[in-house]
Amino acid sequence: MATLPPIVGPKNLETIPSRITESHKGSCLFKVVEYSSPKDYYISSDIFSIGGYNWNIEYYPFGYMTDDEHYVAFIIRLVSNVKDLAVKVNFTVLAQDGKSSSNFEFPNKIENGVAQPWHLPYYMRREKLEEPKFLNGDSFTVRCTIEVFNDEIKIHCFEIPPSNLSQQLTSLLETGEGADVSFKVGRDTIHAHKSILAARSPVFKAQLFGPMKGMKNKTIKVKDMEASTFKAMLHFIYSQSESLPEFEELKGNRAASIAVAQNLLVAANRYGLVRLKFVCEIELYKFINEDNLGDTLAFAEEHNCSLLKVTCENYLRQPSALTF
Repeated sequence: MATLPPIVGPKNLETIPSRITESHKGSCLFKVVEYSSPKDYYISSDIFSIGGYNWNIEYYPFGYMTDDEHYVAFIIRLVSNVKDLAVKVNFTVLAQDGKSSSNFEFPNKIENGVAQPWHLPYYMRREKLEEPKFLNGDSFTVRCTIEVFNDEIKIHCFEIPPSNLSQQLTSLLETGEGADVSFKVGRDTIHAHKSILAARSPVFKAQLFGPMKGMKNKTIKVKDMEASTFKAMLHFIYSQSESLPEFEELKGNRAASIAVAQNLLVAANRYGLVRLKFVCEIELYKFINEDNLGDTLAFAEEHNCSLLKVTCENYLRQPSALTF
């Protein structure tokens, strides 16, 4: 039988919320004395607690509305400072033998402290209440049962393995498995996948799925580009890595790093790879100094490199601004 993955720390977690409704139920007895000679418009019970909330009962001997003289009325009031709460309330007038009688129950929503709908209190006909089995010694007892429904959001954490999509796509490039297009770059033949190239480059999309789509020769010649540059560009397309291996391998070799970055930037412009162009601009930005400022500015203007151009122009206006 399959088992759930273990609950782990915050890394690579997916939180799945689930709503669980729990209820808490309790009752309170409220005894009303001097029934025949009420002194107030309504009588309030002591505060009691059910479901973690405080309540009290209000008894209206003359009815809740002006035309309710033939009824007595009860209202349950939420004393705790809670705006909304789902409850079910049951009022039962007890017979003198303590047994239940004359139930009246409604599902309610507490809003602003009062059971809603507020204009529908719990009524009992006066003549019914005055029957001997309920009224004894000018008093009667009512039992209020409240069921509180709490919606609780519980979060379950499950470990999700990190994505290895870039590694899988890079593996396709390296092995050539499933390749359906080839490029002849210098003496090298490089295999790739049309759909991946078209998804990442608008130029490849037009080239592979435009007018040349039905060509019989599946090998495309790439002119004016070194094979190493084309391979590095494809590696970026497949891996989407911000740190190209070519840059890592050339650390410490300033001239070679600049040449690789410039060649890749030209390739990025040629194939509409905006993100790769930006990565190359940042790489070239690292090598700007007084000696290559003029050449870098000329390169930036020729290939529309806004980051490099602004940096060089700022330095020309204020040499001290160029700090690394």
